[in-house]
Amino acid sequence: MITSRFGLLVALLLFSGCTVLQLGGGGPVPDPAQMEKLAKAIPTYDEGQIAANVNAIRAGSVEAYLCRRSLITNVTNEDVISVLRQKAYDAGANGLTDVSCGPGPTTEMGGCMMSIACSATLVKIVDSSSSDK
Repeated sequence: MITSRFGLLVALLLFSGCTVLQLGGGGPVPDPAQMEKLAKAIPTYDEGQIAANVNAIRAGSVEAYLCRRSLITNVTNEDVISVLRQKAYDAGANGLTDVSCGPGPTTEMGGCMMSIACSATLVKIVDSSSSDK
């Protein structure tokens, strides 16, 4: 009788632990279709491409992180870079450069056992023909 109650208690704690892990995080992971659309709209440029383009303006920086939401899912750099792309799009930029990723913040009590943080420089490529008008 005690063993079955203990087993039930353990099962409840594990279930509630998974629920807590699903709630933690630095933002939602974009769906694959949205990730592809953002990758086309907000490409990543290397330093040489920006230096060679007189119409490229560095327009600030952006940061984002995502937490692993459950024990059976994972977060990748590409997931977090998609969040950066969304932030760049919202800010009116049309590219990213200097992208870097690493371990992000964790809060065991908040359900974030592992996260990835990325940062980038926003790039705005202006149309030179529109500035002449």
